[in-house]
Amino acid sequence: MAQKYYFFNSAPGDERLHQASDFARYFGNVLTSGLFSLDNQIGLRVQSDGTDMRSYVEIGKALIKGFAYENDADEYLLHDLPEVTNNRIDRVVLRLDLRNQNRFIKVFVKSGVADAAPVPPELQRDNFIYELSLAKILVRANTSTINPADITDERLDEQLCGIVNSMITVPTSQFQDDWNAWYAANIPKYESEWQDFIDGLAGATFVQTVNGTAPDVDGNVEVAIDTTAIDAELDAMSAQIGILSDKTDDLKMVKSSKDANGIFTTLTYRRKSDDSLFATSVLSGGTSPNYTTRTVTYYEQNGTTVRKAVAYTLSYDSDGMLVSEV
Repeated sequence: MAQKYYFFNSAPGDERLHQASDFARYFGNVLTSGLFSLDNQIGLRVQSDGTDMRSYVEIGKALIKGFAYENDADEYLLHDLPEVTNNRIDRVVLRLDLRNQNRFIKVFVKSGVADAAPVPPELQRDNFIYELSLAKILVRANTSTINPADITDERLDEQLCGIVNSMITVPTSQFQDDWNAWYAANIPKYESEWQDFIDGLAGATFVQTVNGTAPDVDGNVEVAIDTTAIDAELDAMSAQIGILSDKTDDLKMVKSSKDANGIFTTLTYRRKSDDSLFATSVLSGGTSPNYTTRTVTYYEQNGTTVRKAVAYTLSYDSDGMLVSEV
């Protein structure tokens, strides 16, 4: 079957059955394996009381290959007794086991090998078993307790465990390319128009009066000239020059308004020099992730007055990929 779709309710004569693997496949495509960070707390920290050969795993949640795990009470684990002469390093792992006889996610002690220079055991990661390391523990020779100081937290190591993150990305480079193309295409035009205007004023003298007057004693006549149109043109060109003066290297960008598909629908650009608002890019229309409109609004140097707003129409191919923006 080339096409897959889920999840839908059954209807009379049309039963829709979904396997656990279907749900795992979906979540595994949008979220990485790791521990959930809730209220700035990661959870599943490994501790010990220091009174026996047990360690314990605190409460917390995790996701491995799309399968969920939750621990709502301290889970104690017993370590093997050490050798008399050599230390060893154990690991406390969170193990996904997809084999038919198991089908679970549980915490285990993975015992190391005693040695003069011990190393922690390798994690198993294959088609059936996938392990995350929560901590490694130095089990000292000829002792009967697990010392809390000998526990090394490995939860934040992305190679061994890590935090659950979204695998969905926004192609902000495409927006940057669009901005760079506009900048490169328009700067020669505006610079040329500005220079032509300046050259056209060479040698001209303007005297602004409320009313024309008779010639003075030297025969000169003051002519009343309405410069309103000229002033407006100067203001417009100054605004265009202002746009060009804001180079992308002088801007910082913040993403916001993330939708249900993990797409940030609003990009806000601010000037690094004074944190004033330079521009916003807002996605709207259509249905996420295939928005149909992107509106870019530019602001004056004060960061509040709208300088210019441009709306682009977004088009997609049959695979839902963005193919044009005009």
